[in-house]
Amino acid sequence: MHSLAITEQGVAIHIEGDQLLLQKNKAVLRRVRLGEIEQLVLLGQVELTSAAIAALARQGVDVVFLSRHGYFRARLLSAASKNVQLRLAQFQRCLDAAFASRIAQAVLLGKITHQRQLLLRGQRKLRDDALAQALGQLWIILEQLRATTNLETLRGLEGRAAAIYFAHLPKLVQPPEFTFLGRSRRPPRDPFNACLSFGYTLLGRIIESELLRAGLDPMLGFLHQPHYGRPSLMLDLLEELRPLIDSLVLRLVNRRQLGPLDFERHQGQDLAEILADPPSDELDADPAPEGVYLADTGRRVFLTEFFRRLRERLFYPPRQASLEWRDIIREQVYHLARVIDGKDDAYRPFVPA
Repeated sequence: MHSLAITEQGVAIHIEGDQLLLQKNKAVLRRVRLGEIEQLVLLGQVELTSAAIAALARQGVDVVFLSRHGYFRARLLSAASKNVQLRLAQFQRCLDAAFASRIAQAVLLGKITHQRQLLLRGQRKLRDDALAQALGQLWIILEQLRATTNLETLRGLEGRAAAIYFAHLPKLVQPPEFTFLGRSRRPPRDPFNACLSFGYTLLGRIIESELLRAGLDPMLGFLHQPHYGRPSLMLDLLEELRPLIDSLVLRLVNRRQLGPLDFERHQGQDLAEILADPPSDELDADPAPEGVYLADTGRRVFLTEFFRRLRERLFYPPRQASLEWRDIIREQVYHLARVIDGKDDAYRPFVPA
C-alpha cells in the first residue's frame, strides 16, 4: 500500500475493473491497481470521473486535491471513524491546560532534538565555531523545555530554537547556486524554502489522513490551540516531524537532484488579495502569491524522493522493529490517540537514532 501523486496536467482518471486508468487525450498513460494505493494526491488540473470517485470511496482511499503549486484545496474521504468516545475524550483533553502542556512539551522536545541532530551531522564536516555554539544553545533550550510545562514558556523556547536552527541550517547547503538565508513562508522566497513549504504541505496532509483514520479531529490541538480554520492537531504532529522534510531537502539539493531549472518565480497576487477575491474558475486558475515554487520537473523529482523517503525503514523502539517512515507516522498518531484515551501514560515523540 502506498501513496500515488499525479502532477501531469490535463490527466483524467477512470476506473476499469480493479484498476485506475490515467488517460490524457484518450491515450492511457498508466494503469494502477486500486488495491495497491491508500492515498491519491492530485495536483492542479486532474479530473476524476464519478465512477472513479465511487470506486476510491468504496476502497477507502484518501484523495487529496492540491493546487499545482501545492496549496490545499479539498480532500475526499470515505466514512468517518466510528470512535465517538475518542473524539469526546479529545474535546475534554483540549480544555485541560496541564494535559495540553505535557503534549506540547513532548512534541517540542522531539522536534528540537531532531533538529539538533541534523545540525550535529553537518558540524562533523564543517567544524564551524558558530555552529558549535548554536548546538550548545539548543542543548540548553532542551534542558529548559524539560524543566517547564507552561505553554507560553514552551512556545517562547520553541521560537528561540527555531531562530537558532534556521540561522545555521544554510551552512549545510553545499551548492552555491542555492541561496538560503533562513525560513520564509507564504510565499517562499527562494528554491530551498519552496522545497520546505511543498514538503511540509505533503507531510501535513498525510498526518491529517492518519488522524482522521484514527478517529481524532485534526482541528483540535494542544501546542497549537484551536483556531478558526486551522488544523491544530495536524500542525502539532507536523512540528515533531518537520526535520524529516528538512533532511530530505538537504539531500535533494546537495546531491544536485534539483537545480535552478526545476523552479519558477510566480508573479502572482498578494496572498490577502487571493483569499479576498478567489478566481471564478478554480480548475483553470492556480492562485499563488508572488514567490518561488517548484516547477513541473522539480515537483516530479521531489514527489518521487518524498514517497521513497516514506518507504525508508528505521528502528521504532515501541515496537522493537524496523518500520517504514509512513508506518511510524501512523504509529505515532495511534500512540497519541491512546494517550488521549488514557490507555498510554504519556506521549513520547519519535526521534531517529
